[in-house]
Amino acid sequence: MQPVDQSANQNRYFQYRQEVVPEWCRFAHIRCGASDSLVRSWCRQVFQAGEVEECSPPGEPRPGLSVGVHECADCFVAVRFPGLADRTSVDGMIPARIDTPREMASAMQVLQQDLADEAHRIPTGDVDTARLGRLAADTERLASALRRFGWLATRA
Repeated sequence: MQPVDQSANQNRYFQYRQEVVPEWCRFAHIRCGASDSLVRSWCRQVFQAGEVEECSPPGEPRPGLSVGVHECADCFVAVRFPGLADRTSVDGMIPARIDTPREMASAMQVLQQDLADEAHRIPTGDVDTARLGRLAADTERLASALRRFGWLATRA
């Protein structure tokens, strides 16, 4: 993916198309990079190019663009304070932010498989504290994302 110039007033916003996800799942992300088929946001999510559309920043209608529905707070923070968004090796496979039903189901399945794998290892004495730490962090991230996701769904 090619990076996008993020100099002042050059942020390009995009969001899921209206027919792809429920309205409460549509966040205006700030574009960080793109290829022919993928668009990457500053919050480190990757989107299928055909599922998103360019949009204006939320609350700032612009001719020829859809109006951004809700601003992605994670993109906003990552653009303005890049050092705060750095991930570590402890981050694991579960994102801190989950916006769509499909993403939530996928994260749940990933965590379910990781928990099942660990449940088979522990009785055999295969106890790795680093692996358990990553699993605990993934579980905590999913719990937080699940609470946020449920809150968003109730606002629909």
